[in-house]
Amino acid sequence: MDSAKDLSTSFSTMRNLALGSVLALLLVALASGFLVYRAYENSGRRVYVVSQTGSVAALSAGNDTHTSYEARNLVRQFMQTMFGHDQYTYKTNLDAALPLIEGRGGRRIYEGFTRGQVLQNYERYAARNVVTVDSVLVDMSKRPWSGSVYIKQRIFIGGQQKEPLPLAAKFNLVETNRSDANPYGLLITNFDYIPYNPQLTREEQELLQAQEADRQRRLQEAERGLAPAGEPAAPAAPSPATTPGPAAPAN
Repeated sequence: MDSAKDLSTSFSTMRNLALGSVLALLLVALASGFLVYRAYENSGRRVYVVSQTGSVAALSAGNDTHTSYEARNLVRQFMQTMFGHDQYTYKTNLDAALPLIEGRGGRRIYEGFTRGQVLQNYERYAARNVVTVDSVLVDMSKRPWSGSVYIKQRIFIGGQQKEPLPLAAKFNLVETNRSDANPYGLLITNFDYIPYNPQLTREEQELLQAQEADRQRRLQEAERGLAPAGEPAAPAAPSPATTPGPAAPAN
């Protein structure tokens, strides 16, 4: 009797183990099938658009959405390429920036550059304009999407930096087709300048003061070198600072 009971117990145990194994295999097969299905379903939805300005993730047209991250990057790239350049990158940067803004707004900025002889000043003074984006604010909670951007323009003439020029603007964003020229699928509209007058940081003040002191020292040395022997050199008069003004707002 004991042997029969042991045999029955062993058979029940083996049966339970077999059933458990079969159930586990079924669960694994179902989970694997679901993951494969989801992978094929999502395949191709996320692609990356590569252009000369970098690469950006994009969604397929069937499930196209825009995020505030995309919107901020669009505006940041536009400001850095539209306003930051020198004589060698002027045309290239404008070609990259203009597809990101509606035609009327882009022409307005370009005409302002033309009236201000930006390219000619770059060439005349060996100048360049470096843009630092202080902040980009975008409200995508309601349409039309809107925002504002705040930048500083650091103009270098030779090795000397002029006082930073602040610039700010408000704008709207509309959806458009993604392309190599505009991988974000967003377009800046109603671009208009707004007041922005941040105070110089202590680092900026110290840099400008050091540059001015060095300029005065070199002027005095030049004056002493030109003075006749035995006569004291005349005090050097400060020369007016000549700034190309490559990105002044155009009204």
